[in-house]
Amino acid sequence: MHKLYLKLVALLFLTLASCQQQGKQHKIVAENTTNASTKQIVDSMSIDLLALQQEGKLKNTHLVTVQDDPVYHSIKRYQAVALSKLLSSYTAIKTIDPKNYQIVFECEDGYKPMMPLQKIMDSKAYVAVSDIDAPKGQLWSEIIKDGHEMKAAPFYLIYEAVPANETDYKWPYNLVKIQLVNNSLNIALIAPKDDPKAQAGFDLFDKNCVTCHAINKIGGTMGPELNYPKSVTEYWKKDQLKKFIQHPASFRNDVKMPTLTNITPRDIDQIFYYLEYMSYHKI
Repeated sequence: MHKLYLKLVALLFLTLASCQQQGKQHKIVAENTTNASTKQIVDSMSIDLLALQQEGKLKNTHLVTVQDDPVYHSIKRYQAVALSKLLSSYTAIKTIDPKNYQIVFECEDGYKPMMPLQKIMDSKAYVAVSDIDAPKGQLWSEIIKDGHEMKAAPFYLIYEAVPANETDYKWPYNLVKIQLVNNSLNIALIAPKDDPKAQAGFDLFDKNCVTCHAINKIGGTMGPELNYPKSVTEYWKKDQLKKFIQHPASFRNDVKMPTLTNITPRDIDQIFYYLEYMSYHKI
């Protein structure tokens, strides 16, 4: 009887251990499935161009001629892939409304321009993978901007039939990633909601500054964050900051920030007003 009791206890222990192990396995499978599903959702809104290149998915290119290239200031020819093809192949663009999204271009140097997704979908945009006019043995011609030599590689966003002086279109070079971001997670977080004057300043900031500078962690990282944790208006004197925005090189040697020749003193006043507004709307 005692031996039978011991066998029953042992059988019960083995059964419980087996159930516990199966429960762990189910939990691991569930976690892995959840993680994979989450990763798929995140990845469906972004494109890692370097990863695609390493996988050999950017080889099917064709010749694109840009009549007035705003970076090289000449007629240029490139081997390129249509941006619309990349978006339809590697993002969930077919399942979203482009009017509710921004497209963000991330460059190696921290430059991060963005555009309304619908606007770029209505254009003939391409991701250039090489410069046909580059010197022999090179993939890209050198870029000289404000006396600085800039890196074009690995990719450059170009267009057909977009004038070089059309500043609503972004031409990022040194491009590595593309991301689709809902307006509610991007523009809406840094746009004024109750002040028309601040809205005017934001429109100018969005057009001229956000590609290099972030507000509340939204924007480029080439230049410093301007609002969090401390607003630039809290540690710069107003008149000095406005002069710096107008002519950065008069304040700092070898400054990366370009002279914004397309904005007026009144524009700078409006940008400053927006920055002051945002100092009361931090994350």
